[in-house]
Amino acid sequence: MAIGAVLKAGARGAKLAAKFTKQIKARAGKAKEWFKGAVQAAHKAAMPGSYGRKQYSHPDGNVGNPSTPDIGGFYLYQYDPKWKDKLPWYDIWPLVFPFDYAAGGFYGINVHYLPPNARADLMLRLLEAHGSGALMNSKFKMKLSYNIITKFRPAIPCIKRYLYGHVRGGGFYQIPADDWSYAAALPMQKFVKASQSKVWKWSASQY
Repeated sequence: MAIGAVLKAGARGAKLAAKFTKQIKARAGKAKEWFKGAVQAAHKAAMPGSYGRKQYSHPDGNVGNPSTPDIGGFYLYQYDPKWKDKLPWYDIWPLVFPFDYAAGGFYGINVHYLPPNARADLMLRLLEAHGSGALMNSKFKMKLSYNIITKFRPAIPCIKRYLYGHVRGGGFYQIPADDWSYAAALPMQKFVKASQSKVWKWSASQY
């Protein structure tokens, strides 16, 4: 590829990343107000994550409910692992970017295995590497591959394999791309057999 083309691709990736950063900053206050409003409306101190899961599983909160997720999309779903008895811990509400298909399922990055700030940083890096000129509209998808992902070490503990037959509830809920920063900031993770702090500490030890 010519140097000029490389520079243009890098500039496009940087532009996408800048837009994502702007979204994070713009939505930070909104997320806090949304948490407060949801709790007040319920008249109890419920975990904010439950409201986020409810929001994105509602038809008005997502841009699709496919039976098979697309590579590069961002999905929330309920999951019951096949080998849960052998796993040290697992997330029953993964928030995932699928990057490759496998027999009976797919491989994906579950951003819940990182704390919110690290999630945003990883997503920014992936966008910068993306170099796409496509507009980041609600149905935008990243071009992901194992080679791209593993260049960023924080992604490594997030790589998981998921089986279609173990997806529960209403299936896959596709998060609108212009909502990615907001969704990533919400505490929608629900780890079993370990606290989130223990999981995040382990993830940090892997990179």
